[in-house]
Amino acid sequence: MLYIFPILFALGVFSLTSFAQTDDEQIVRGQIVCVQLDETGTAGVSEEFTECSGLIYLLGVDGNLYSLHGSEEEMQKIKQGSKSRMGYRLPLRLKGKTVGHQRAWQIYTPSLDPEDSSIKTLVTGTVLCLFPNYNAGTVNPKVADGPCNEAEPHAHFIKTDEGKIYALQGSLEDIESIEKTPDRENITLTGVLKANNSGWILYVN
Repeated sequence: MLYIFPILFALGVFSLTSFAQTDDEQIVRGQIVCVQLDETGTAGVSEEFTECSGLIYLLGVDGNLYSLHGSEEEMQKIKQGSKSRMGYRLPLRLKGKTVGHQRAWQIYTPSLDPEDSSIKTLVTGTVLCLFPNYNAGTVNPKVADGPCNEAEPHAHFIKTDEGKIYALQGSLEDIESIEKTPDRENITLTGVLKANNSGWILYVN
């Protein structure tokens, strides 16, 4: 189960750079945001929301940006936690399992029953960078003009012409391969889909 508790935003920051996966539940503190597409297919960000048709990200006080995944019921509870109180957005304290590295972190509930397949899937669309702003508690989605491997550590997602949006996950080598690609539009990625309608993940390979 993924637990949610209001907290005061911590000041200490540390980062992990190599691929890691935790078998035990971890506690990660931070702010959540919703990244979703509008009617024109443009990616936008909401800091306060009760519904999110795209992806939810957690800006951790540990200096990592996580895509957040869980059961439909648990994710609905998390969305309710994004509301501000007296004009102040309360950070959350989330308990779950973490996996990834600085360019593709995710946190998910152990009770999540992923709807996935061992059959590889082709997804064609536009790859966007997702740059975190930890001080402001938000993110900036951007289509890079060229390779982004020398930019600050950040996440990525792909949006399709059909209005679908997938968080990108994979080994550091696979993600860096995407980052070094100069073209970002009409890109076809091969991978395996996991998670559910509350936030899909494309494991690229």
